[in-house]
Amino acid sequence: MRTLIIPYLALGLILSHALNIEYNCEGQDVFPIYYGSPFIFQQTSLASSMEHFYSVTSLVLNILVWSAFLFFVDKMISKIKTTKSIKLGYKVVVGIMLFFSTFNILMDSLLIGHGFNKYSNNWYWDIDKEAKEYGMHCEGSLQLF
Repeated sequence: MRTLIIPYLALGLILSHALNIEYNCEGQDVFPIYYGSPFIFQQTSLASSMEHFYSVTSLVLNILVWSAFLFFVDKMISKIKTTKSIKLGYKVVVGIMLFFSTFNILMDSLLIGHGFNKYSNNWYWDIDKEAKEYGMHCEGSLQLF
């Protein structure tokens, strides 16, 4: 059961932007804002503020990274001597995280762009290559919530 819940919680954590790196790019043109956690997985659309594009490869890598972290935290908590109140508190926290993960996944699914059309490649983004091609300079800043 935990093997299914941990990646789901990781996806919800990533999509919530609770802890991420925001990349603002500057150059001669207007550029989207990129988000990473730690890999860049999302960019805003220049056409609409309500549309986002996702990199599938980066999203999967982020899920793996955060799943490993959450699995480690889960194992550390399970090694602690637990009382009934600690077990109950743990279950409540996991329940709240499941609720917010579901909410974030549903909200992001409504905002997903049409990035898999004929001329788009959202399987993998090479931001360094894009920065070089368009002459943009990107700076990342750590964002908490």
